[in-house]
Parts: sequence; C-alpha cells; structure tokens
Amino acid sequence: MGWHEDLETLATERGGALVGYAYTLCGDVRQAEDLVQEALVRYCSRLVRPGGRGGRATSGMRTVPLDGAGAADGAGRSARYPEAYVRRTVLNLYLDGWRRNKKWADIAPRVAVEDVRFPDSGVTARADIVHALTRLPPRQRACVVLRYFEDQTIAQVADSMGTAPGTVKRYLHDALRTLRDVLEPVDATMEGKQR
Repeated sequence: MGWHEDLETLATERGGALVGYAYTLCGDVRQAEDLVQEALVRYCSRLVRPGGRGGRATSGMRTVPLDGAGAADGAGRSARYPEAYVRRTVLNLYLDGWRRNKKWADIAPRVAVEDVRFPDSGVTARADIVHALTRLPPRQRACVVLRYFEDQTIAQVADSMGTAPGTVKRYLHDALRTLRDVLEPVDATMEGKQR
C-alpha cells in the first residue's frame, strides 16, 4: 500500500479526532478543519520531496514509504507516527497563526457581551468550557488541551510544546486560575463577595 492510501486512511479514520483536537485548541470549526487540512498537506509534503537525495529519480520526485524504510532524513520519523506528526503540526500551526494574527486583535472592533448562565446540562457545560478556553492565551490553552483533553503527562506536554516542565506547570496554574474565575457559578461568586 502506497503513501496515498495511508494518507487517505489517516484522514478518513482519524480525521474526526484530529478536527476535534484542533477545535479544542482554536474554538472554531472552520479554523479547526483548516488546521487539520494544512497539517495533512505538510505531512504529505514531507513524504514527497522534489529531488530528494539518495532516492530514485522518477521525474524529480522521491517518495518515502510510511513504514520509514529508506528514509535518511526527518521524513522517516513522521512516516512512522503519522497521527502524532499531524497533531504536532496542528499545535504548531495554531500557535504560529495566533502570533501572526495577534497584531490585528488589538485593532479589531469589540462588542460587549454579558455572561448569561443557563441551567446546567451537558451541552451548556461544554459550551461554557469552550467559551472559557477562549479567554486563555494560546500557550496556556494548548497546555490545558494537551494535559486534560489529550490526557498527556506534564513531561509529554513539555515535549510537545518544546518547553520545560516547570513552564508547563506555570501555564497550567495560571490557566486553571483563569478558568476557575470564568467557570465558577454566579451564586458562588456573589457569596464570596458578601463575606
């Protein structure tokens, strides 16, 4: 089976999970789909490189099988763990895109929205969590998603983000404090202010 079929299998079998992961990071379905698509394109471009060294010259293209055989460069690692590579690429694309668009956030028009609390249900709880995640800076949000939604250890989160475990702990501490303030029930905040 060629890399075309393996890529199609990854997209069809794990595409929903990958889009869910990206959505948890960015909070927008369209952006999540775009992130996953771009990550799959980048994954594919690592497997097919123009004029690769050491490969057979078939019209200037070299293919690397997904089992990593014949891979002399970094494509072998991504070929062995395609979903891990795509997830890492989604994370990097999300963080890079936020940095790139940050300058526009300062001049974007703002609309005041009052927080509205509805009766607790699974749907409203999920919506509250997604809304609360949007209040976090990207690195804190990425740490929360990797730690609590992807169930990674602190060390794995640090490795995924290319930072120290202590930094991850600090991001998580700050993020959880912010999330606690946002998600705390309105009645509890009123009782705390009256004391």
